[in-house]
Amino acid sequence: MMTNRLISACLSTLFLLGALSFPASPVFGQVDVETATIEVRPKPGEGIWSLLRRSGVEPTTASIAEFKSLNAGKLRNGIELRRDVTYRVPSRSLHVPLFGAEYATVPLKSDQLKGHVYYIVGGHGGPDPGTLGKYDGKTIPEDEIAYDTALRLARELMIDGATVYVVVQDPDDGIRDDRYLPVDRDEVYMGNRTIVLNQASRLRTRAAIINKLYAEHRKTAKSQQVISLHVDSYGMKAEPQVDVHFIVGSRSGKSLAQAIRSTVEEKYRYYQPDRGYEGQIKMRNLMILRETKPTAILIELGNIRHKGDQHRLIKPSNRQTLAEWIKEGLSRQATGQGV
Repeated sequence: MMTNRLISACLSTLFLLGALSFPASPVFGQVDVETATIEVRPKPGEGIWSLLRRSGVEPTTASIAEFKSLNAGKLRNGIELRRDVTYRVPSRSLHVPLFGAEYATVPLKSDQLKGHVYYIVGGHGGPDPGTLGKYDGKTIPEDEIAYDTALRLARELMIDGATVYVVVQDPDDGIRDDRYLPVDRDEVYMGNRTIVLNQASRLRTRAAIINKLYAEHRKTAKSQQVISLHVDSYGMKAEPQVDVHFIVGSRSGKSLAQAIRSTVEEKYRYYQPDRGYEGQIKMRNLMILRETKPTAILIELGNIRHKGDQHRLIKPSNRQTLAEWIKEGLSRQATGQGV
């Protein structure tokens, strides 16, 4: 079973979370920052800044100084790139086993979200798989769709320097590029705490984990937000396609949902201009929204009973796209570009 899997993009640390006691001392070893270099030849007209950006490195004062140090003697006048020279570019990444072997390496491309803390919660889990849909005779479990998308979202946020906590975790299922994700019941809370069947107890435990960490980050974090992912199960198969919609319990939650919704709507308008987007923002008094101290929203990724949404959600590329769109909305909100 997996233990001590706290995910932080800013620090290579894991916190030991047992029962409802949360010691503050870090335990090192499972999330490591890896440093390497890659070799890149500049394109015509390219300078150091654009070369670094093309290589996935944010051109900060520190990264530019490191680039110049790595390539001492190769630069014209100490600052200009030569087209006939191959340059070494500093590259940093995190090693996060929780994401699975194929996705465990997380490139650190920027610090755009540094100081922002996100609590990513895949809905249901453990003894409760959520609603089970059926597509082409195969079972589609709500919690597995939500969990796979949650991991993808967490990884995208970490790429830009966010501190991310994956609250519900699976000991052996990382990010999966499979169409059909089998039902299992071995999900646990971070720290290997058992997920119980009683819904109220499950939600109280999630809120307690988040609120404890919120208190630890309160004085230093630029923002703290809870993103809970579900797949809607209401209505019959004949309903219009639900798409992504949002449930909020506060004004700050509504503002966050608006930032993400506007991003999703913009993407639909660009990639599927004839389809339209009907995702809604609704106010509901849900415990995960009411009892957690950070701003919290619940995102419904679609309808598990609707054939159109089922067809969309079983595709791993679509789950990845949803994660990227949600991350972009969160980034816009964090940088003041949200609605």
